[in-house]
Amino acid sequence: MADQTRALEFRALSLVDKERSTYGLRYNDFERYRKHCANRVHRLRGTLKMTHGKGKDFKKLPPVDPENLTSTHLQLLLFETERVWAYAQELLEIYVKSNETSDKRRAMSRIRRAQSWGTRLLQQCTVLFESSKLQPSYFLEVVTYELLVKGRFQRIREEFDTGVESLSVARSMLDELAANASTSHDQAIATVFIDEVAPEIRHCAHSLGHKRAYDIDSIVKEVAPRNRQKLVPQYEKIVAGMKEDRYKTAKGGKDTQQMLRNLEWEGEVVPLRNPELVDAFLKIEVASEKLEEKASVQTGKNDASTSQRHTKSRRKVAAFDGILQALSDAETIARKLSEAKRLAGSGGLESSSGGGTGPVTRDIHFVHSFTTYQLLTRRTQRDLLLIEALVSDNSGPEKASNAAAPEDPRVNPAVVKIYDTILQNLNQMRTLTVVDESTDVAAATEARIAYIRAARCLYMAHTYVSLKRYAEAVSLTQTAQIRIREARFQLSLLSTQETAPENRYFPLGEKEIAELENKITKEATKMKVDWFAHSGGATGENATFKKPLFYDIAFNSIEDPLEKIQKRAGRKVSKPAAAPVINQQAAKAQVDDTTTAPEPVNEAPRPSMLGGLLGGWWGRR
Repeated sequence: MADQTRALEFRALSLVDKERSTYGLRYNDFERYRKHCANRVHRLRGTLKMTHGKGKDFKKLPPVDPENLTSTHLQLLLFETERVWAYAQELLEIYVKSNETSDKRRAMSRIRRAQSWGTRLLQQCTVLFESSKLQPSYFLEVVTYELLVKGRFQRIREEFDTGVESLSVARSMLDELAANASTSHDQAIATVFIDEVAPEIRHCAHSLGHKRAYDIDSIVKEVAPRNRQKLVPQYEKIVAGMKEDRYKTAKGGKDTQQMLRNLEWEGEVVPLRNPELVDAFLKIEVASEKLEEKASVQTGKNDASTSQRHTKSRRKVAAFDGILQALSDAETIARKLSEAKRLAGSGGLESSSGGGTGPVTRDIHFVHSFTTYQLLTRRTQRDLLLIEALVSDNSGPEKASNAAAPEDPRVNPAVVKIYDTILQNLNQMRTLTVVDESTDVAAATEARIAYIRAARCLYMAHTYVSLKRYAEAVSLTQTAQIRIREARFQLSLLSTQETAPENRYFPLGEKEIAELENKITKEATKMKVDWFAHSGGATGENATFKKPLFYDIAFNSIEDPLEKIQKRAGRKVSKPAAAPVINQQAAKAQVDDTTTAPEPVNEAPRPSMLGGLLGGWWGRR
C-alpha cells in the first residue's frame, strides 16, 4: 500500500463477533442485542455530532466527505446494519409463533433496510480501499459481511439461486481469510462465520434440488469461482494485497507467538472454533512452556543439601499456579459455550445459528470435556508432587541419620487427604465423555484409581499404627493388596503397554505397581510384629500384652526339645560330656559320720491366759 501511515483499522467481522457473543446472541437473545446496538448507535452519533435534531423535526444529514471518514463513521454504519438485522430476526421469531403475514412483511422490510445499510458501508470502505486508507484484509472482511447480509435476505425471500451464489462467494472469501490469517484468533473468527453460513448454503442447495446438498465444500468449489468476479470485481486485487501483507508480517517475525499449536487427542486434532477459547489456550500454552522451563532448570541442578531439595520441591508445586489458573479460565469459557449451544439447540431458533445437534455443537461439547480433562490432569500432577514433598520431608536423609527422632504425626493424615483429592479428580475424569468413549483411556484411568486407593490404604494404616490400632492397620494393608491386583488387571486390558500421551501426566506400569506391592508387604509384616509385641495379637481398645500363666516357670523348669528339632532339621547334634559316677553308699556313710546331735533349745514358759491378758494392760509380757 502506498500510504500505510494513514491506514484505518476497522475489522468488521471481529467487531461483530465480539459484540454478538457479549450482548445476547450467544443465547439467541435478539431483543437484548438490538437494544445494545441502538444504544451504541446513539453514542456514536453523539460522538460524531451526527444527530437528526430534537423533537419531531427530522433533519437529514449531509453526506460525509471521504477525506474526513474515520473508523467511527464505519462503526456507525456497521451497528446500524446490526440493529436492523437483529430486529428482523426478532420479528421472524414472532412470525413463526403467530403465522401472521403482517409480521413477515415487517421482518422483510427490516432485512431490506439492513441490506441498504450494508451497501452504504461497502461503498464507504471501497473509497477508502482505493485511496489506500484501508488494508486489503480489512476490506475483504467488509465485503464478506455485506455478502452475508445479502445472501441471507435472498434466502429468506426464497431466491435460492442468487442466495447460494452470494453465500458461496462469502464462504470462499472466509476460507481465504482463515488461510492467510496471521494469528490463531483471526483464524477462529473466520471459522465462526464459516460455521454460521454452512447450514444456509445447505438449505439453498437442498431447495434447488442439488443431489449432494450435504457436501458444502463441493458446492462452494462449484459455485464460487464462476460468480466471484460478478459479485466482487476487485477480488483478485484484494487477495493479492492480503497475501503480500501476510508475507511481510511473517518475514518481520510479528505475531509468531500468537499461533496456537495443534492440540491432539488420540491422534486427532482437537477442534478449537471459538476466538475466546483460542485466546484461553494460547495462555495455557505460554504457562505450560514456563512450567516446563522451570522443571528443566530445577532438574538440572544437583543440590547437595536436603533443605535445598525440599525448597526445589516447593517451587515445583508453586509453579503449577499459572497453568491451573489458565486452564480454569478455559474450562469456564468452554462450559458457558457448551451450555449456550445446548440452550440454542432446544429453542428451535433461526437456522443460521447452526442448530443444537450439528457438528459445531458436538465439537464444543468435546472441547469442554477435553479442557476439563486437561485441568484435572494438571491438578493430579500438582497433588502428586505435593505428596512427594511431604514424604521426603518426613523420611529424608536427615530423618534417617537421626533415627531416634519421632515422625511427624500430622504427615500421614495430610497425605491421606491429598490422596482423597486425587481420587476425586480421577473419578471426575472417568465420567467425562472423552474418557468414556476411549477404551484405553478408561482402563488406564481405572488402573490409576486402584493404584491411588492402594497407596491411600497404606498411609491410612500408618495413621492407625500411630494410634496403636494394629487390627485396623493390618486390615487396610489387606485391602491395599486387593487394590494392587485390581490395578494390574486394568493395565492388562490396555491394547499397548506403552504410555499414551493422554496418560503421561501419571506414569504407571508394572514397575511402579511392584514397588508399591513390596512396600505394602514389608509394612504389613512390620505391623504384625509390632502388634504381637504390643498385645500379643489381641484386639480391643484397651488390649495390652499379658504373658501366659506359668510362662517363666515353664521356660525355667522345662528344657526345650532342641535336640529333636535339630535332628528333624537334619543338623548334627553334639553329645554332652558324661557326668562323673558317685558311690552312693560311701557318700551316705560319710554323711552319717559327720552328723551330730542337735543342741537342746530352751523353751520359754507359757503364760496363763488370765496373766497374759492382765500383763498386756500393764505392759508386761
